[in-house]
Amino acid sequence: MVIVPSLDVRGGRLANAPAPTVVERARQLVRDGATELHLVDLDGAETGVFANLEVLAEAARAAAVPCRLAGGMCEVSRAREALERGFAGVLFSSAVFGDDDLLPAITSLGERAIVEIEARDGFLAPRGGGRALVEVATGRGVLASARAARQAGVRALYVIDVGREGGMSGPPIALVEAVRAVVGDDVVLHTGGGVRDLDDVRALAAHGVASVVVGRALSEGRFTLREAQRAIVQA
Repeated sequence: MVIVPSLDVRGGRLANAPAPTVVERARQLVRDGATELHLVDLDGAETGVFANLEVLAEAARAAAVPCRLAGGMCEVSRAREALERGFAGVLFSSAVFGDDDLLPAITSLGERAIVEIEARDGFLAPRGGGRALVEVATGRGVLASARAARQAGVRALYVIDVGREGGMSGPPIALVEAVRAVVGDDVVLHTGGGVRDLDDVRALAAHGVASVVVGRALSEGRFTLREAQRAIVQA
């Protein structure tokens, strides 16, 4: 399992962190041992306009490690543009379940495309994407959506409980296991949100997820990246 630090960016700056710059923070995380980064365009998620693409691409180049782009992505053409700009992967909002034609198109990107399963109480709760897509996707069953993604050929899912994200209430282990039960080993599972401590890191490693995105716990100093990486070995 890989620990993937998250950088959330709004208006060209790190959200809830006046310093350092996005590029400086990316370099700092790599110095701390990050082998991959999760870069989130909050403006993209909130407005549909990826206003921070340039600064995030600059951070990805400066980091010189694989970087994923997230933030309400729903358009395959825009995802291809991001990949051409140097991002190693793109996360698609669960709003894509609002159009049956999108999943087959996303599969053309292979493992570089990760589809989010944004869940709340067993149903999809997309936080970004076109309004029409969000309206159709919202309320669809999480497990039925995961199964549809697998059947369409999607090779990676990012499973997150939006009700727990940011609340330091623990990772969505039960949700991960439920999704795994319907997609089997054909689909790689990633997760994030709610990680509080090293015990959470060990639990996720024991459940076989490919990666976990960690933001708040690292920024608050609850543990270091090196400590989390050692905890994985101990799991």
